Amino acid sequence: MIRLLKCEYKKTRGRWIFVMALVITAAQIAWGLYGDYDSEFIIKNGWMSFLYQLPLVNAIFLPLLSIIVSSRLCDIEHKGAMMKQLAVVADRWRIYDAKLIYGLAIVLFCNILSWSASVICGYAVGFEGDVPIRLYLIYLLFTAVPTIAVYIFQHTLSLLFKNQAVTFFTGIIGAFCGLFSMFLPQLPFLRRMFIWGYYGVLQFVGMFGWTKETRYASAYFDVMDFNWIFFGVLILICIMTYIIGKLLFCRKEV
Repeated sequence: MIRLLKCEYKKTRGRWIFVMALVITAAQIAWGLYGDYDSEFIIKNGWMSFLYQLPLVNAIFLPLLSIIVSSRLCDIEHKGAMMKQLAVVADRWRIYDAKLIYGLAIVLFCNILSWSASVICGYAVGFEGDVPIRLYLIYLLFTAVPTIAVYIFQHTLSLLFKNQAVTFFTGIIGAFCGLFSMFLPQLPFLRRMFIWGYYGVLQFVGMFGWTKETRYASAYFDVMDFNWIFFGVLILICIMTYIIGKLLFCRKEV
C-alpha cells in the first residue's frame, strides 16, 4: 500500500491537484468568513454565528473540492490504458484503496485548514469569550464525515467512468440538491435523501428570534440536539458506498 501511495504522489506531482485544492479552500475561507465584524451582535455571538453559517458554505465548496480532486486523480488512469497496466502490478482493490486514501488525505487536510481558519479568524476579530472547543470539534466531525461520504461516492464514479463529465455533472446535481434542501428546513426528509444534504442534517446551531421588523434586536443563537442517529446512518452510508464501489470497480473491465 505504501508503494502505491508513493506512486500516486509521483504521478500527480505535475498535475497541481494539491494547489487546486488549496485554491478552492481559500475561496471557501474567504466566502465563509467574510462579513461585517463591526456589529456588536456579531462580536458578542461570533463563535456561534460561525457554527450557524459555515455548514451552508461547506455544502457548496466541499462537494466541489471532492469532485475536482477525485476526477483529477482518477483521470490519469483512464488515459493511455494506464489502468490496465496498473492492474497488472497490483490488485484492483489495492488500487481503489490507495487512490481513495490519497484523495481523502488531500480533502480532509483542506477541511482541517478551513476549520482552523475559522478559529484563527474568531480570535483575530476579537469575538467575546473563549472558543467553545467542544462544539467546534463536533462541528469538525460533522463536517468531515459528510465530506468522506461524498468523496467515496465521487471517487467510485471517477474510477468507473472514463468520461469525467459524467462524474462532474452527477456531483454538481447532487450538490445542488443538497444545497437546495438546506433552504427548506420545514422538509427535513429532503436533506436526508442526499448525502450532500447531511451538512444540513448534522447542523446543530440555529438562529432564533430574528424578524424583518426587529432584525437582530431580539435574535440569538442556540445549540439544538446533536443528530447522532443520522450521524450513525451516514457512517453506514460511507461503509456501504465503499463496499459497493470497490466491488463494482474490481469487477469492471479495464
